[in-house]
Amino acid sequence: MREMKDSGIRWMGTIPSTWSTERVKHGFVRKKEEAHQDNPRVLSLARAGVKERDISNNEGQIAESYYNYNPVEVDDLLINPMDLYSGANCSISKIEGVISPAYINLRYLEGHNPNYYDYYFKIQYWMMAFFAHGKGVSFENRWTLNADTLMNYPCIRPSYEEQCRIVGYLDEKCAKIDAIIEKQQAIIDKLKEYKLSIISEAVTKGLNPDVEMKDSGAEFVGKIPSNWSVAKLGNLFDFIGGYAFNSDMYVSESNNQVVRIGNVKNGYMSLDSNPVYVSDETAEKAKKFLVKPNYILFTMTGTKGKRDYFFTHVVSDKDCEEKRLYINQRVGGFVAKAGTCPDYYGYLLKDNRILDGIFLYETGTANQGNLGIDSISRTKVHVPPYEEQLKISEYLGERCSAVDKSIEGRMAVVDKLASYKKSLIYEVVTGKKEV
Repeated sequence: MREMKDSGIRWMGTIPSTWSTERVKHGFVRKKEEAHQDNPRVLSLARAGVKERDISNNEGQIAESYYNYNPVEVDDLLINPMDLYSGANCSISKIEGVISPAYINLRYLEGHNPNYYDYYFKIQYWMMAFFAHGKGVSFENRWTLNADTLMNYPCIRPSYEEQCRIVGYLDEKCAKIDAIIEKQQAIIDKLKEYKLSIISEAVTKGLNPDVEMKDSGAEFVGKIPSNWSVAKLGNLFDFIGGYAFNSDMYVSESNNQVVRIGNVKNGYMSLDSNPVYVSDETAEKAKKFLVKPNYILFTMTGTKGKRDYFFTHVVSDKDCEEKRLYINQRVGGFVAKAGTCPDYYGYLLKDNRILDGIFLYETGTANQGNLGIDSISRTKVHVPPYEEQLKISEYLGERCSAVDKSIEGRMAVVDKLASYKKSLIYEVVTGKKEV
């Protein structure tokens, strides 16, 4: 067993006794020059890697706007200093191009394998070490790792030969793990498609495969069972908008949670995702926006053209058990009128044809998309008899529950593999596991 020593870096723990520690500036040079190219290949950095960005559809931007971008060479190590919370947002570029000067571009010096340090920096994101060294207005607003802080950031240094050996080992192991994750994810995606097909068939045609159909007269509804009708959403539901909470109102903890865009997903609530709370006094002012069971919550803002919003969720009793929930602005709520089953419409509002009708009236800027309640409310939808709405909801509850259980099992496998991959990288990069 190899001899270990204290690295002197609190969050790294022990390292092999033959390894040393240094600062980032001893192994890398920060590239700050401007490309001054008229028609550059513009790159983007994401956790999936460095990719060429399609700028052909960027309205209002011309080639001169990239004139001061930073030139990127193959094997440059790019770091996002602005996204310190959501994941390992750094990567090695395998293509040449230019990238926004907002990113930190590092060029390795002799004796430093950039791929080894790519793994090392990913650990810093995962352990929230970069986050701990960030500064800004708040954790959620411009929390950034300063370039000078990064260049003086501590790192460990094995011999160059061992760096290369570690990279070879991790590349092979991680590729195998990623391949398994990819297969599991492909199955998950297929199961989600299957679930949507079950939902679409039931909510648009009912449960009787031999039912007589008729033309609904509504473009995005199409044919419906002969005993069904069509109505605007505004005739079936009352609408509740969100309260204009702002960050000055937030408190560290209370029984009053604000439901923001990121908390509403398709079919469930993600209340643990960056939760924010308000005092009892503020909650009293916003009491008209208190969430109740059987409300259908939906998000009204996202990325234009991508349909990454208008996620809908029918609020359950369980959602309201631990906290009082209050709707924030750009989150809407439908309250069912008499004769309207919220569970049925919770399913129907996930049907692609209905979504086509809703997103037809999307507005916003080049990047941000918005939906207004007026356009949503006038969207025409299917109206089965109330008893049939209940039967369809019960049927879909059982069918979807079985599919969801299968999805959850495979997602648990993916989560375990992802955790194992992170722990493996940590153990090998820090020398705790010898390769």
